[in-house]
Amino acid sequence: MPLMTQLIIYFKKGDEIVKARKIAILFLLGAVINLCLPQAGLASAATRQQERAVKRVLVENKVNGVALVNGHGQRARVISNEQTTDQDKQVHANRLFPVASLQKLMTGIAVLTLVNDNKLALTSPLSAYQPRLPYANQITVNRLMTHMSGLHTKGAEIKHPLIGEGAQRKYALAHVNSTGKYKWHYDDLDFVMLAAIIHWTSHQSYRHYLTSRVLQPAGVHVKFYDQVQQREVPQLLTEKGQWSSLQLAMSKELGSGEIFCTPLAYWQFFHRALLDQPSRLAQFTQGRVGSGETYFGGMYLEGPYLHANGYLKGYSCTFYSNYHTRQTIMLFANNLSYRQLRKINPQLHHAYYGDWRREQKKINAY
Repeated sequence: MPLMTQLIIYFKKGDEIVKARKIAILFLLGAVINLCLPQAGLASAATRQQERAVKRVLVENKVNGVALVNGHGQRARVISNEQTTDQDKQVHANRLFPVASLQKLMTGIAVLTLVNDNKLALTSPLSAYQPRLPYANQITVNRLMTHMSGLHTKGAEIKHPLIGEGAQRKYALAHVNSTGKYKWHYDDLDFVMLAAIIHWTSHQSYRHYLTSRVLQPAGVHVKFYDQVQQREVPQLLTEKGQWSSLQLAMSKELGSGEIFCTPLAYWQFFHRALLDQPSRLAQFTQGRVGSGETYFGGMYLEGPYLHANGYLKGYSCTFYSNYHTRQTIMLFANNLSYRQLRKINPQLHHAYYGDWRREQKKINAY
């Protein structure tokens, strides 16, 4: 029986004053509770001053790419900066782009979806799936999500792209070094393992689960490394003959860097799959944001900002988002080194938010 009905029945029918007061108090309590719950509001659109400041950063650093900032509603406003007239090398907001490690957030959300469906727990050990892997009973899903699993990749070159998730998982398991040292170590292998756990738990391919449970509900379409033609992607501004190298590298990055996505599609994913989901956002932020930076599920958290970088074979991307105000800025470029990206990031942050923040110390240099 609803609480309102119980209160009304509790009081005598003749005591209308007491009943009315009780109802008023109940409505007041409801309003207060509603205000305290996380609300999925809309961010303010970027001002012209903010746009000019962001454009200035792109121009001064000779960035060939696009920045996305808040427009009206949930739409992104695109700030373009071109260093070439060659259309094959121009980055556009609606053109496919290898988002590299920004895919990790997609994988992190897929993991939390399984957790919320009670099919997986952050305390679940890797030994449930790979009992022969050294120290697997101590490697939990949470340790994989925070890059504290002790897993290191034993690098090995491949001559041809890996075809199929089975080949990707086999390659990863053949080139893993489980150290038993559970301290911070950024390694794509953690999210390769998470993608494999998604497969082993859901009994679906990682691609199918990610698409059906994370991307489609957000109205987002992506392509994987083996679904894209070279002409669909902006070629590197300063290098030639790198397409085969990019495909080789992406084929090893199951769940952590194998996706092509347009900048506008990634903006939509970030908002609809994360910022518009208060309970999901809380799983990333509550109890994790303290005095210093924290990493979880594909992002660095340093309240009130969320941040991630992606870099692969000359393609770089980044985002910052204030999860209180929802003001977000993203950058996609094809002519920056990873060092240059990290140098530009604080400048972008200052241009958009008005304060200076240094790049997280935990971010490994490539």
